[in-house]
Amino acid sequence: MKHEEITSTRISVISWIVYDIGNTLFFSGVVGLVFPLWITRVMGGTDATVGYALAVSMGVVFTLSPILGVLSDKLEQKMPFLTISMIVGIFCTLLIGVFSYEYSLGLFCISVSAVQLAAIFYNGLLADVSSRDNVGFIGGLGVGVGYLGGIVSVLLGFVFLESKGHIYLFRLMGILELGLVLPLMVVGKYKVTTSEKLTSNRILSRCFNIAKQATGRLIENREWLRFLIARFWYLWAVNAASAFAVLYGIGTVKLSEIQVQLVLLTGILSGIPMGALWGRVVDRVGAFTVLKWNILGWVFLLALAAGIPLLGLPKYFWWVVGVLSGTVMAGLYVSERPFVLLMAPERRLGEYFGMSSMVGRAAAIVGPLSWALISVTMGLGQVAAILWLLVCVTIAFTILSTLKVSLAD
Repeated sequence: MKHEEITSTRISVISWIVYDIGNTLFFSGVVGLVFPLWITRVMGGTDATVGYALAVSMGVVFTLSPILGVLSDKLEQKMPFLTISMIVGIFCTLLIGVFSYEYSLGLFCISVSAVQLAAIFYNGLLADVSSRDNVGFIGGLGVGVGYLGGIVSVLLGFVFLESKGHIYLFRLMGILELGLVLPLMVVGKYKVTTSEKLTSNRILSRCFNIAKQATGRLIENREWLRFLIARFWYLWAVNAASAFAVLYGIGTVKLSEIQVQLVLLTGILSGIPMGALWGRVVDRVGAFTVLKWNILGWVFLLALAAGIPLLGLPKYFWWVVGVLSGTVMAGLYVSERPFVLLMAPERRLGEYFGMSSMVGRAAAIVGPLSWALISVTMGLGQVAAILWLLVCVTIAFTILSTLKVSLAD
């Protein structure tokens, strides 16, 4: 690699992995647990409030991700974008609940958008802390160890949710997230290496042109295009299911808040060893094979989640859902990044991760939005919403099955 962001040393690898702990803490603790409970239990909101807030957040990411991705390629730098995004995200998280309910919703949307944008550059750094021989292992280790952030978030919920309240947890989780992402910010290199003097207008103009060209190249690379289409469908389901798992467990499965948190903890614990295991499997059989296996696992998971109320299955089946969710979520994360790295030319990593992120964020818009529309606005309830997610992930698996394995492995 001509211009390295961070050198592939033990400290850089450790910093990259520790960052994932903070990232997981934010999404499992703030987005997946505390915010939905605060909105529905304290502020009088509904599934729709959560869904529409997430949809707005992802709308911002959808717009900015391809532009920032190609801009980082042009400047040959990722760390400045990652650092600024994370600082904004953490700062807004700390302020949730300080101002009015409406302002707090806005701060939540900004924090989610910023942390999601930072993920574009974080994912791209995997190429700088790994080689082709160990990319699956390091990526899997990051996912597996990253689940410690989820464990911490659930334990904090057990200890402080009742005694200190939701606002206290927003602040505590924001501070912990800052401490966990700080090492990567410190070891990263920030000097812009481009020798061309670019004005703001020229930079933006080139970004739009490159983004337009990247979109046009999708027509030439049919396998990449089909993967992006499949990714849209399965992340539609994954994003919505992850966002509303706690509310579905309480509202439809009829579990208590403590039981839901215990199931969430079970899923996180199962994801820790599975992250490292899936990483080894990726290095042996290929990212595409592992990706398909785990999408099929999502089909079974969502079918079981819908079957519990529809078939009158015992509540303890929700524990199976929890364990399986950690397994297939880890496999999905571990296999996706090496697949994109394999498909992307070296000097266009930002473009490919940007396009992948743009598709994922489009799915993250329609996922929570569809749940809100189906379950609340249309009045069909949470079971109908989960059945639709089952349809989405089935479509994704069907599309993935048409890809040529030789191009992915």
